[in-house]
Parts: sequence; structure tokens; C-alpha cells
Amino acid sequence: MTPLYEKYRPNSWDDVVGQDKVVAKIMALARRGLGGRAYWLSGQSGTGKTTIARLIAQVIADEQNIIELDASQCTAAFLRQVEGDMAYMGMGSRPGKAYLINEAHGLRSDAIRQLLVLIERLPDHVAVVFTTTSDGQDRLFEDQIDAHPLLSRCIVLPLARRDICEPLARRAQEIAIAEGLDGKPIAEYIKLLRLHKNNLRAAIQDIETGAMMD
Repeated sequence: MTPLYEKYRPNSWDDVVGQDKVVAKIMALARRGLGGRAYWLSGQSGTGKTTIARLIAQVIADEQNIIELDASQCTAAFLRQVEGDMAYMGMGSRPGKAYLINEAHGLRSDAIRQLLVLIERLPDHVAVVFTTTSDGQDRLFEDQIDAHPLLSRCIVLPLARRDICEPLARRAQEIAIAEGLDGKPIAEYIKLLRLHKNNLRAAIQDIETGAMMD
């Protein structure tokens, strides 16, 4: 059975909760096209990094042309292959290609050096999207001398950390109501989000186990 946090993952920009500024920046960029760029999304766990990365990818490419991987899989050899592949358009109604690199703080030095070259040569039909936690980003810059040039080649999109508790709590309550798992007032959902440090995914997992039932 599909977990509730996946079942209710936003499928459109209008469904993204608590990240209005980031979405507005992406919409502004979209007027000129989201392809030919690299994006760097950082923020707390469960606040929408992967969702926003996938939505960017879906603007550019059909599902079969979206490659999502962990930074540990992102070797220099793999990136050389990507550089060759990205010269060709994808198939489908959205003929672009998108590469999503999660946990980007795990990038190795040789991969970062290869990425510096690759990003400089991105065709208009290709996008690369990195996601990382805020703490992971800090560690990357402490450990890797090439990390700052990499970031300078990206559209940097730090996710909001403040004033997101209540919007996320209301979304969690909506999901609980839809699934027949609600029995508590909004104040309890706010407490739940605070308990999980605004990690909506973790809060939804608690809701699925009946945490908000009377």
C-alpha cells in the first residue's frame, strides 16, 4: 500500500505548502524556461525539497526522461555518460531531460569537478536539480574546496524554515480528514508538526498510525 505521504505528495505548484517564495522564484524563471539550468534546493527534512525538485523536472521532461539518484551514485564516470546523453533530446510530449541528485552533500570531489564542467555545457532541454539538507550543505562546504564554484553555477533555492508550521499543520489535518484519521483540533496538529520540527512527512506517518484519532 502506498504510504500517505506519497499518496498526497503535491502534483502541481498550487499544492505545494509553506514554500510560496521558492515557488514564486521558480514561476518567474519558468517564463524564460526552466531548462539549461542547475538548481540547488536546501532545507529541513520533510519540507518539500524532493517534491519541488520533481515538479521542476516534470515541467521539462516526461517521466521516462527523469533520472533520480543519490549523490553516492553520482560518480565521475556516470557524469561523463550523462554529458554524452544530454546532447540528445528525450522522447515524449516534453522532450527534455532532468537529473535529480539527492543528498547532494554526499558528492565526492571528483564528481564535483566533473559537475563544474557539465553544468557549464547544459543544453536548453536539460536541467540538473540538487537537493540537500541545510546541515548537509554546511558540511559540504567545510569539506570540499570545489563546492562553492558548484553552488555559484546553480540557481540557489533555500526552502523556508520560519512561519511554515501552521500551513503544514493545516495540510496534515486535511489529509487526516480525507483518510478518516482526524479527531483532534488544529492546535494538536501544530503540536505534532513542532514535535517533528516541521517535517510533514514524519507527521503524516504519525497520522497514518492513528495519532490524531480520539
